Amino acid sequence: MTTSSLELPPAAARSAAAPGAAAAHATWRDHTKSGPPRRRGFLDWSLLYLFSFDVELDLERQETLGRFPDGARINLYSRQDLSRVYNVGRESTVPGDGRPAISGKIKWGGDQAVLREDDIGSCNIRVSIQTDDRAVIHMTYRLFGYLGPGGVERVLSGKGGDRFGTEDHPFDVPIVTSPRFQTTDLKYAWINDLQGIGFGRLQVIRNRFRRNTQDIYALT
Repeated sequence: MTTSSLELPPAAARSAAAPGAAAAHATWRDHTKSGPPRRRGFLDWSLLYLFSFDVELDLERQETLGRFPDGARINLYSRQDLSRVYNVGRESTVPGDGRPAISGKIKWGGDQAVLREDDIGSCNIRVSIQTDDRAVIHMTYRLFGYLGPGGVERVLSGKGGDRFGTEDHPFDVPIVTSPRFQTTDLKYAWINDLQGIGFGRLQVIRNRFRRNTQDIYALT
């Protein structure tokens, strides 16, 4: 008897070679229809507090560039003399971590803002932090904030009197940011690998952007 007389049809040969193949194939096919099993718990993550900052915007340097297809563009800049980075608890180390706490001043800060017709402000912010021990840390992030009904037009026209924020009662725009950091200083190089998340307020006073204040954490 030759080996050719023992050959099986292709389908039968596959089943003989791998008896569980058909069942595995059916399981895979069913899985693609129903999707992966749904989780029954939250993902494990935590927040590590890094620092806080208050940026006072320079009212004399707010540049309105005009209206473009994606919205009105405004360039905003920080005031170095009134902008600070600090630890709320005045700790010398990052709480629960032991690394040096970050405190100092905003050496330079700029925002390329786009104010859209749907009253959403889109910001592209770059900040240079100079720590008290003279290290330089660059921080960048984007944010989106709702300025309220008619808010964009109020900011652009400068109209509305005291109804859109006063010194005693600023109009607060809640913001959430996701900053990233860069530094060549070995003392603070650990921050380069962190994904930050910020919770804060952008304050409008008398129809003008006046202050940006945030608490910055790291996702761990």
